Amino acid sequence: MSRRFRPIYGLLLVPLFVGAVLLADLALDGGLGDKRFERVNPDPQGQVRLDVGDLGKGDVRFYRFLNAGNQEIKFFVARDRNADLQIAFDANEICYKLKRGYKPSGDWVVCNKCDKSFRIEEINAGGGGCKPVPVKFAQVGDQVVLEEGDILTGWRYFR
Repeated sequence: MSRRFRPIYGLLLVPLFVGAVLLADLALDGGLGDKRFERVNPDPQGQVRLDVGDLGKGDVRFYRFLNAGNQEIKFFVARDRNADLQIAFDANEICYKLKRGYKPSGDWVVCNKCDKSFRIEEINAGGGGCKPVPVKFAQVGDQVVLEEGDILTGWRYFR
């Protein structure tokens, strides 16, 4: 007796295939992991205000900026051992196409692609290459104020 494809198998395969496609889409959008990014949006004046009063020396906090135009930009705020704030995009001039970003390691941030390390206290100085690209900011008390336009200068790294 030959085995035949029964219609019930087709009815079972369709929802399984749709579920697999939806799960893959969710995973590729970062919905299944990487909870290290806190989402922030600009206020009506086009500013992002971040409370950094509890950010300790050597701490790094990651953010995911999303505006009304659906432009997503990742950046991080770090406090160096001198208690100064250092802010940069989670990207660099060389490795940005792979969208791998950085990870904190003590007083350093490490490129997730090439494993090069950079001192947190040198981030705001910039420098190009594999170094994190700094973001212009203002500090008002325990808050960091970022202008939407300054954040959007890094959008090219995340398209």
